[in-house]
Amino acid sequence: MMSSDGLAALRIDRSRRRWRVSPWVWVALIAIVAVAILSPGLMRGSQVVEVGVAPAVRVSATGQAVDGSPELTAAGYVVADRQSVLAAKFTGRLAKLNVSEADFVKKGDVVAELDHAELDATIAQAEAAVAEVAADVQHLTKLVAQADAELVAAETPLETFAAETKQYEILLADAQRRLALAEQLAARKAISSSEVDDRRTEVLGMEAKIAWTQQRKREAQYRIVVVQAQVAVARAAIGAADARQRSAAARVTVLETQRDESLIRSPFDGMVTEKAAEVGEIVAPISIGGSMARGSIVTIADWASLQAEVDVAEAQLGRVKAGQRAAITVDAIPGKTFPGKVRRILPRADRSKATVKVRVDFLARDEKAVLPEMGVRVRFLPDDAPRGIETGATADRIVVPKAAVQSDQDGSYVWAVSDDVARKLAVNVGVNSGDRIEITRGVNAGDKVVVRGAERLTGDVAKVRLTE
Repeated sequence: MMSSDGLAALRIDRSRRRWRVSPWVWVALIAIVAVAILSPGLMRGSQVVEVGVAPAVRVSATGQAVDGSPELTAAGYVVADRQSVLAAKFTGRLAKLNVSEADFVKKGDVVAELDHAELDATIAQAEAAVAEVAADVQHLTKLVAQADAELVAAETPLETFAAETKQYEILLADAQRRLALAEQLAARKAISSSEVDDRRTEVLGMEAKIAWTQQRKREAQYRIVVVQAQVAVARAAIGAADARQRSAAARVTVLETQRDESLIRSPFDGMVTEKAAEVGEIVAPISIGGSMARGSIVTIADWASLQAEVDVAEAQLGRVKAGQRAAITVDAIPGKTFPGKVRRILPRADRSKATVKVRVDFLARDEKAVLPEMGVRVRFLPDDAPRGIETGATADRIVVPKAAVQSDQDGSYVWAVSDDVARKLAVNVGVNSGDRIEITRGVNAGDKVVVRGAERLTGDVAKVRLTE
């Protein structure tokens, strides 16, 4: 057993212990006092004020709210009203590709070329045939000219033969008259019989000359017939050669048209938006499943026809009409508004979404920044909307209920609530619009401001509880 002296040695001498406070305790106490002095409202944590709030709303210059309000807006994409997917008219190997994506092309520019070496050889052969037939036509033409000259030469003596025959006939008549007279005189023994023989010889001579002239005339006429036949044959040959020449020339034209079809040309001014084939690949009018042939070569969009295509709910379609003003914003170009005009309402609806597509023209846009398939949002403006909304010159406004704006000797202010804490914010006010008032500085769209119970708030910061 331990003695009383041992127990006394183990006893703690509390009379010698000192009370010590940590320096961090003093720092905490000083901070609490400072906060209480600077924000007396926080010291009254038990005094929570019940307030009603309303959001600050962004409205357009028309007075219609942009977010969650009756202003009609629709989302969609940039599309080209005129776009062409270029393909080959016949199957062939792509020999040249003269464009790439983002290249501008003019109407008629050759963007691609199919291999046409074999066609070139066929055209050369057909052109040689045309030249050969042309040479035949030229030769036959010369023959016809010679035959025409021979015909003229053959026809010329006919007149001479006719004159000679007439002359000989007159001489024959005179010889016959003298023969008859001589025979009468010889019968009377007035002249000798030898003179009668001379007169008879003259008659026979004239008859022989007439016969010879007639023979030559018949020979000339026969020659004329022969030459005429030759001319007719030559002319027929020329006609046949002309026909062959036209046929050969038509074949050349067909082949050249086929070669021209191997040149893929741009149908209008535009930009290449897609390149689907490369040099060396086989292209065809239609891509057939299981084959390696490409069904298209490039896609070209008419850059001047870019439009905004948006989906408008069927229930709101009555608020849209052709020619209506619109303001277009492009997702890729924040802060920029482009003026637009409704082009058309497409005559079909999407039953799954209960929407109808509407096309809106850009009246002005950034040619390089606005691209097909970019996301857009279109605001359809009423007829009485102020000018400048569609270009962004007339900016949207921030409005709050009039009950939210308070005033004191320092000016106007509102109580903005966040996380059950109301803070006093100085604001600049603009024009009144019914039960709302414009805030030009100090409040952002979506901020919750106190509209009921603000008269019970004091200081700069206060705890609040929101009521319905």
